[in-house]
Amino acid sequence: MGCALKQREGHLHHMFNPYAYPFHEGLYRTYGKVARVYGFLGDIQLVVSDPMACNNIFVKDQPIFEVTEPFLRSNMQTTGPSLFATTGSHHRMQRKLLNPAFSTKHMRYITPIFHGVTKQLRENLWSIVSNGPEEINVADWMGKLALELIGQAGLGYSFGIFEGRDDEYCRALKEWIPAQSSLAVFQNLLPYVDNIFHPKVLKFMGRTLPWPKLHHFMDLVETVNSKSRGIYEAKKRLLESGDDATVKQVGDGKDLISLLIRASLVGPEDVQLSEEELVAQMAVLIIAGTDTTSSALSRILHLLSLHPDAQDKLRKELQEAHEDNEELTHDQLVSLPFLEAVCRETLRLYAPVPGVMRTTRSDVVLPLSAPIRDVDGREVHEIFVPKNTNVFAQIYNLNRDPSIWGADAAEWKPERWLAPLPQSVADANIQGVYANIMTFIGGPRACVGFKFSQLEMKAVLSQVIPAFRFAPTGAEIVWRYGIISSPSVKGSVGTFHPKLPMIVSRV
Repeated sequence: MGCALKQREGHLHHMFNPYAYPFHEGLYRTYGKVARVYGFLGDIQLVVSDPMACNNIFVKDQPIFEVTEPFLRSNMQTTGPSLFATTGSHHRMQRKLLNPAFSTKHMRYITPIFHGVTKQLRENLWSIVSNGPEEINVADWMGKLALELIGQAGLGYSFGIFEGRDDEYCRALKEWIPAQSSLAVFQNLLPYVDNIFHPKVLKFMGRTLPWPKLHHFMDLVETVNSKSRGIYEAKKRLLESGDDATVKQVGDGKDLISLLIRASLVGPEDVQLSEEELVAQMAVLIIAGTDTTSSALSRILHLLSLHPDAQDKLRKELQEAHEDNEELTHDQLVSLPFLEAVCRETLRLYAPVPGVMRTTRSDVVLPLSAPIRDVDGREVHEIFVPKNTNVFAQIYNLNRDPSIWGADAAEWKPERWLAPLPQSVADANIQGVYANIMTFIGGPRACVGFKFSQLEMKAVLSQVIPAFRFAPTGAEIVWRYGIISSPSVKGSVGTFHPKLPMIVSRV
């Protein structure tokens, strides 16, 4: 590797299983900010949480540290040419056209949609605890809420979750991540077979193989793509019929996809998203935006249950803000200091996506903010990384680096955001798009919907915390490591369905 890393070795199966958090923490404690592991078919991979190295991976040298071929190919095969399946100039064009849909101006328009959906959740929970405190699986409710939020604000479509409607689209989306995760080995093989066989041949082979998990996932793909296209075509017809028709839509036509369709109807052809691309964005938007939001909200409520003083402090701030307004506006939500602190600290300490994989498209030298020792004991300040090396950027450890955040970096302390941050935070120069952390990464492939996500969380908390008190049940909660972190009760980590039992009562 040009510069071998002495004794920094692990194994890939330790990195990506539900019990991997202790492994990653131990790897960091033992070997520091750069480690070496054996990857798929024995290839060597780097695990990196050095801030300067991560800035290069995500920002300065992003075209070299590109998303992996299995990631690109699998997304192209399943959802089509979305942001998750394109690179280079094509990806940049898509982001440029998507950016207005996630602007602060548009977030102001969709804030009432968030409030309307959250009120439905609040009414359901209010009914459940009408006779006193009840044990509730909060993760399940946050999953339902997140899906309906992204459905209405993202697609202008209601799944009818809180009315008890049995929606095939909803069921398919709920099962997508666990079904896809069960085919991780197939995803790694996809670049090899994709180069040999035509997509139609691959589809035929997939249906022919005696592999029920693959058949199930293929069924989900067909359902999601078919339903997404149906929503797109109905929405396009409605928008083409005139502006008065927008009031007939869920969210009055203020959802993200309606905005994109309107832009594509009036913009020049060379700066439009094709119908295929628009439908692909719909599927990716809802798949990527549901589990991340439900994970973050579940984590916040879990932490508030474990820190009742912080919960009371947040409730007081929100109750005072609500004295003049039943629904807080976008500008009010983003101006509440303790609400902001709770969200920032939770996203710092517990990123819903704990890390991302990149592959070097050419040889590159990776600079380090702090030197390491090579196999000969020499101090080195940079690492030569050959072409086609997988590099895992470990966001979880980077965000809680004690050399950046201080000796209490691993503690949940929202108050740290209410005072000037240590100079070491500024000195680290972390070039993420949010709050001096890499939770939403940075650079050209940063999370395009990070403002949408933050607003969702704040709107939900503003409605839920003043109405309910959350307390732990005594069950030991274990957070599973994965593409997206999720809660479970100790002893049931191997099952996918998120579990976060909590005692919920009216305030």
